Amino acid sequence: MEKIILFIVELLFERVPFSKKAEDAKFRIQQTLENEYIRECTTEEHSMTVLENVIKQTHDIYEAGKLAGYSREDINSIVNTQEISDLKNLKKLIKKSKHYLIMESVLIMLFIASVINLICHFNLFNFIFISAYASILAALYVFLHKKEKVFKKKTNLFEIKCDEAGKNYIQSMYDKYLKKEINMICVCCLIGAYIIFINLYSIFSLAYRIEDIIQQLSFYDFLISIAAFLTIKNVKCFKLFSGFFVDERNKKLKMYIKKILVFSAIYWMIAIIIILLLRNAFSYVYNIFMIVAIIYAILLLIQNLTFRKPFVFKNLVVNPKRIVTVSLAVLLLISYQIMSTDTWLTQSYINTVPAVERTPDDIEYDEENGIYTITTDKENFKILQLTDIHLGGSVFSISKDLKALKAVKKIIYTAKPDFVVVTGDLVFPMGIMSFSLNNRAPVMQFASFMRNTGIPWAFTYGNHDTEAVSVITDKQFDDLMKTLSYRNSRNLLYPYIQPDIYGRNNQLIEIRHNDGKLMQALFLLDSNDYIEGGKINEYDYIHDDQVAWYEKQVQKLCQNEGYLIPSMLFFHIPLQEYKEAYELYESGNTDVKYFYGNIGEKMIDKICCSKYPSSLFDTAQRLGSTKAMFCGHDHYNNLSVEYKGIRLTYGYSIDYLAMPGIEDDTEQRGATLITIDRNGDYVIEPYRLIDTP
Repeated sequence: MEKIILFIVELLFERVPFSKKAEDAKFRIQQTLENEYIRECTTEEHSMTVLENVIKQTHDIYEAGKLAGYSREDINSIVNTQEISDLKNLKKLIKKSKHYLIMESVLIMLFIASVINLICHFNLFNFIFISAYASILAALYVFLHKKEKVFKKKTNLFEIKCDEAGKNYIQSMYDKYLKKEINMICVCCLIGAYIIFINLYSIFSLAYRIEDIIQQLSFYDFLISIAAFLTIKNVKCFKLFSGFFVDERNKKLKMYIKKILVFSAIYWMIAIIIILLLRNAFSYVYNIFMIVAIIYAILLLIQNLTFRKPFVFKNLVVNPKRIVTVSLAVLLLISYQIMSTDTWLTQSYINTVPAVERTPDDIEYDEENGIYTITTDKENFKILQLTDIHLGGSVFSISKDLKALKAVKKIIYTAKPDFVVVTGDLVFPMGIMSFSLNNRAPVMQFASFMRNTGIPWAFTYGNHDTEAVSVITDKQFDDLMKTLSYRNSRNLLYPYIQPDIYGRNNQLIEIRHNDGKLMQALFLLDSNDYIEGGKINEYDYIHDDQVAWYEKQVQKLCQNEGYLIPSMLFFHIPLQEYKEAYELYESGNTDVKYFYGNIGEKMIDKICCSKYPSSLFDTAQRLGSTKAMFCGHDHYNNLSVEYKGIRLTYGYSIDYLAMPGIEDDTEQRGATLITIDRNGDYVIEPYRLIDTP
């Protein structure tokens, strides 16, 4: 009977201009007729007679209005067609009102972002600054909100009468923002569940500390702020258009949204608990979460297509452009999240890595100058250079990451070095090239791997370790390396104090015999990544202040030791002298002495050095201390030659990920073994993976 009465009321208002007053009158008349029917209907047999009587009382809108308590003047003001506003003017007023709402939403988004920033970087200065900033945002919001109210009151926005075109426009906008509001609420539930899940998973996996969780929140600052902006904007815009309709309609809608929120909370709470309890039963926990998220999306889609019907005028509107745009946006968002998410898929393998049987050496760290000293009683001290390991750290790179770690393990366990130097590109956060943007989790995993081996190691940056697209910046990477360093790990020799020169990590490590004699001074220099403001892949170089620091340290050591000390240099990108020496060797020049290896790169620039010259080689030659330099960067190059009295060696690379087809190539994969005796003399040998037993 309710549908019949509704149909009758719609007929009464068929020619009435659309307005807030008309909608209120329509609802009030409908309620009156339904109440009249319920009051007079005593039996089921009597129902049709009662309905006929009710219909007789509503043969026109005036009689129906009178029944609902409206006077003839009231109905006249509702049905009057002289005050109808045209569609163009209506859209103009609504557009102005929406501008206020969008600006208010932006202010709320900035406020949320500032609160997250304060939580992640809490200190007194930040607290004072953000408090002042948040106060300004709050004041601006109050000002805008008042202006919005004044504008609505001045224009009598909700008193406007519309023709059929205006009515259709308001109804379509009502539907649009209702759907957007519900969808964004669901998206926020998904994002919230995801952030809670990854942090709880990290806590239970003993992978994160509170600092890491705060850093993770900092990483999601942008995503949270954007989601908050879109949700608030859609809620406010929907509230604007819902103002043209009766309050009762909005009350029922609020109950519907509350049900969605309750369902989402219960669903994700149960899902997260189950996944965490069964996390050790799954190989790919993040994939399980993705499946649960897809099921959640399907359930909400079904709910939208069924339970949402009473609240919208048109439930389904096919818009091909929107479907394609939204699908691409969702695909990109999911891809970005997968590629940037910390995954611990290799951790189960890393946990099985036992310590290498070896005689440990004493390690000391000078808190004043940031220099590590390794003291040994061995006659021969072995250093293993690893380079370009290229860990992806994502769900897509798991197989290649495992191959890389297993290759490193095999080399380390057969070579049994006393010390390992990784000359850059430990990770490869290159997006679609590596299916990963993550340069945080793989570094933490490699540090865990090396900690299990028990072998001390050091690290110098490559051009890929802190790519612009990667999850953490060079500063955050440096902070992370310090948290993983010697005080906590007892085997990563990353300095807490670094010289105030160009680069991210320039350090000196001394190798001494237990009689105090300096066997070698190892200089790890940052060859940097790309020229600031330069072209894509325009490589940087070792700058003059870095060279000056190196020279000063050599002179200081020579003065302290009383003789010309032996030293070696480790960096990532080759110097121009590598290219110069190779070209002379190729031409048959006898000034270059060949030891082993070849230049296997097939690109135009077989040696990818910087176009900008560094004074490092000339300075080293003039000082006479450094007799060997080691680099990486070019994965197929492993040439070792002597040029102008200095041994220039390309390290064998590990990489399974960075280049198409490199996974199946074997000749270039391995490491470089450097054996030093107590007098500082050394032997450099290739340590190829295919030659290891």
